[in-house]
Amino acid sequence: MSLSAPSLPASEHFDLHQLSEGVFAAIATPQGAAYSNTGIIDLGDRTLIFDTLDTPLAARDLCAAAESLTGRPVSIIVISHVHSDHWMGNQVFPEHTTILSTHKIRAVMPEWGEELLESKDNPAEYEDYLREIEQRLKTETDPRWRATLESSIRKIQFQMQSLPELDLRYPDQTFEGKMGFYGTQRCVELFSTGEGHSESDISLLLPDDGIAFIGDLGFFGTQPFLPYSQPEAWKKHLEMFDQSKYETFVPGHGRIGTKEDLTLQRRYIDVLEDQVSAVKAAGGTQGDAMKIELPAPFDSWLYGGMGRFEANVNFTYERLSSEA
Repeated sequence: MSLSAPSLPASEHFDLHQLSEGVFAAIATPQGAAYSNTGIIDLGDRTLIFDTLDTPLAARDLCAAAESLTGRPVSIIVISHVHSDHWMGNQVFPEHTTILSTHKIRAVMPEWGEELLESKDNPAEYEDYLREIEQRLKTETDPRWRATLESSIRKIQFQMQSLPELDLRYPDQTFEGKMGFYGTQRCVELFSTGEGHSESDISLLLPDDGIAFIGDLGFFGTQPFLPYSQPEAWKKHLEMFDQSKYETFVPGHGRIGTKEDLTLQRRYIDVLEDQVSAVKAAGGTQGDAMKIELPAPFDSWLYGGMGRFEANVNFTYERLSSEA
């Protein structure tokens, strides 16, 4: 860690942005090991972290940044949802730190953890996948896929680097609905929206600052990850925030955004579904659906995200087929 202008801790894994006095967003860098975004909140008498990133490597910088910014160890960690790229850094924080989630998140996390521990015991799958991607990169000419493959290689390398020290740590306190923390400097509200992006999603709200950390309910300037989701419920959550008093939104992935980004994300889901539905109506296959061309600005979101695009098309095609 090093201090740089404007006196914010610096990391190769994320860029820190001060949103308000004592409120910071850590936005993952493309070259780093964070992969997802997080928040640091100074309550005045306690320090709260919203998600702990994808690797212990990035989380160490996050922990050090939080202590540097607030002058105290982290007291509370809130896990936004079950996907492991948001909680693999839990292990680096002090033992006395309380880790919080909903009941559903806590119940499902061990299922993800078992797969991660299997990879730790047998990293051959990672090694094989890495070689496969490296070989494909040698011949790939599509710039969208080249960016995707290069990003995947970096991510896998960081994950493999973290495997030997992997020590899973799950929440030790749960809640449902709403929960508040009242510090000497500010209050925060945790709001569980239920199903949407995942089985259970939590947002962290700062009503006095007009700021909302919305986890993976938000993907700004990048494609949302649709598999495992409930798209209609997800869109309703985005509409709720669009009609709220909040003006600044920190997503789980992508840039810090506004209500315009909420609208764009809903449009992406609708546009993708309309195009896949048209392919199905014409008797097309999933392979045909992969050939759809997204309009601007969504076409630019494909650079580095072709794997996510394929996953989203497959998920949407299968969901429409099951509903039919």
